[in-house]
Amino acid sequence: MILLNYSDYNKVIPSIQNVKINTYFAASVLAGNIKGKVFVDNIKTPSSFYIKHPYGMSLLFGNSKNEEFNKELYKNFLNLDNSRNKFEWLQVYPSIWYSKIDNLLGAALIKKEINKAYLTSFSTEEVKNVLEYQRINYSFNKTKYKFIRNKTSSSCYKIIRTTEEIYNQLKGSVIPSQFWNDSKDFYNNSIGFSLQLENSLPVSTAFASFIIDNKFELGIETIEGYRGKSYAFHVSLALIDYCVSNGFEPIWSCHSGNFGSQKLANKIGFEESLRIPYYRLSK
Repeated sequence: MILLNYSDYNKVIPSIQNVKINTYFAASVLAGNIKGKVFVDNIKTPSSFYIKHPYGMSLLFGNSKNEEFNKELYKNFLNLDNSRNKFEWLQVYPSIWYSKIDNLLGAALIKKEINKAYLTSFSTEEVKNVLEYQRINYSFNKTKYKFIRNKTSSSCYKIIRTTEEIYNQLKGSVIPSQFWNDSKDFYNNSIGFSLQLENSLPVSTAFASFIIDNKFELGIETIEGYRGKSYAFHVSLALIDYCVSNGFEPIWSCHSGNFGSQKLANKIGFEESLRIPYYRLSK
């Protein structure tokens, strides 16, 4: 695998445009919105591509028959090269990669039950191997959303635009600082809304984790201790209101074991459109 210089990222863009799954996190790296890593099989005429976003997501696509490239993938997937200090979540395209990964990893690939909640504790065997789950892509039903919106009032909550100050205060697993370079970059090039209770920091924030063309992917974080109170629902409505009013198409994806995210997606007008394998690479 060859690490590509940013000046050559334009060589990847025509190929990623043919990928028919949610690739906005990878497109964000190619656009230079955030600093990631792009690996290819050949600098002059690349045909196999592996894009890493710093949040811990990656995309593998293109030619699956380059065995030299695949040998390097094997080392990377099992972290034999010690390039990772945290788990990485991989999506692949096209579907021929599914059987290729099965054959490449063999017994080092553990297929998990897809209808169980995702757990963060793993056995020693699970930590050192690759786990296969599923990722769900959703499509936005604007008619359904408008029906929901007309029945919902958020006037009882104080919902404000997420400022640079709030950006710097937010903590959690899905927060703007993991998707944007700094508070100024976020405030100038993205948008978020935060729900603030009386005399408190914002307890829930919905924001654009990626903006590519008119596509706008949602990220949401609610502070532990304030979950299950519909705060995420109301800030999500505020963000989608902004999307609809400004000509953006909201995008939603989640882990098949994240039942809370699935429930919220359905509640605010999204409908499941696709399920694909989702690989948790070892650390």
